Amino acid sequence: MWQKLLNAPWVDDDNLLPTAVQRQAAQQVNTYWRARGWQLVLGEMLLWASAAFQELPYPHLYGALAMCVALVYLFGFYTKWASIWLVSMLALFLIQGLIISGLGAVTALTFIIPYTFAGMLFTGRQRILIQAGCIAAFWISLIYEVLPVLRQVHPPSYLLVSYNILLGAFVFQTLQFLNHLAIEINSAYVAEQVRAQSQHFLARVSHELRTPLNSILGFAKLLKRTEFTQTQQQYLAQIIEESGQLNRLVSDLLDSAHLNTGKLTLQREPCDLNAICRAAAEEHRPALVAGVALKVECDDALPTYHGDPVRLRQIVANLIGNAAKYTARGEIGVRTYRRGEMLLIEVRDTGIGIPAEQQALVFVPFVQLDSRRIGVGLGLDIALQLARLHGGTIKVQSNPGQGSTFTVELPLP
Repeated sequence: MWQKLLNAPWVDDDNLLPTAVQRQAAQQVNTYWRARGWQLVLGEMLLWASAAFQELPYPHLYGALAMCVALVYLFGFYTKWASIWLVSMLALFLIQGLIISGLGAVTALTFIIPYTFAGMLFTGRQRILIQAGCIAAFWISLIYEVLPVLRQVHPPSYLLVSYNILLGAFVFQTLQFLNHLAIEINSAYVAEQVRAQSQHFLARVSHELRTPLNSILGFAKLLKRTEFTQTQQQYLAQIIEESGQLNRLVSDLLDSAHLNTGKLTLQREPCDLNAICRAAAEEHRPALVAGVALKVECDDALPTYHGDPVRLRQIVANLIGNAAKYTARGEIGVRTYRRGEMLLIEVRDTGIGIPAEQQALVFVPFVQLDSRRIGVGLGLDIALQLARLHGGTIKVQSNPGQGSTFTVELPLP
């Protein structure tokens, strides 16, 4: 028990934040310091310039403090020097509060900055030591303001008030940033945890659903071969159609779960993109509503692509299925062509289109811009992730009322 109690403050493996979230916080802190830390340097320079212009005692002291603040500001540019940066910031604020009379109380507030940054950037022993130093410096600044021991400089009151306002404003501004950052990283952490757990749940549920669903579909197809009345045949056809749709939904859920957990791998082999596009188009042609034409334009000079033919067909099928879902009249076109070192598959439609402010949402899983349509909103997300697995991407161009164009870009090796 005593060993556990004595070792508690010195463990070096505890972390207030998950590693991924801590990395995100470090990047945000570094960006903020680059954008706002110069304000402290400017304040010190102005204090030094005022001391020199008014011929105050010890002007070189103000200059030395200004140079040290500028150096600390530069330390904050390098994430590898984060510990040196925070320790030097702590020491500089403390020394400044001790040397310049009237800065102790406000300087004490500034220690909340390295204290909070340490909690976000470091783990275990390193974090505890820096935060303990911040607490000690806080009390030293407050006590020293009342009971000064060393010799201090006494700048005019208006300079002190101006610099105190600068420090107070910077601390307040930084606290606002830290508040927004805490909300942001907490939301990101919760979202990541929910996403991971939901994908794990979807993977298990999808496996459990697929087995009985395949049995229902198989037996229904067997029954269709026997002699039944017209009404019974219609019922069987409806069972097969609905089971097939549910089977595709379960497959999408399973693919989404595997993609998000990194378990889906590609089986690459030489494949013909033109043949893949024609097959995907023929698969969806019977499902098109009356009045919608499906045209396929293939570049016969297209080179062989080294990819996963099953997943490439799934990409094209998802894009055609999405186009068919939102196109009531006109045509859907599938086109392949080459542009430089990229092979492109273009799926365009004359459907309802997508407003510019909503185009970023079409690839978000479980999001459907039109709630009247069937499905769960996974088709485009799966297509994009499969394209990225091939080293490519999918781009969208759309105008409301004029249709949409989704372009798959696949890089040649």
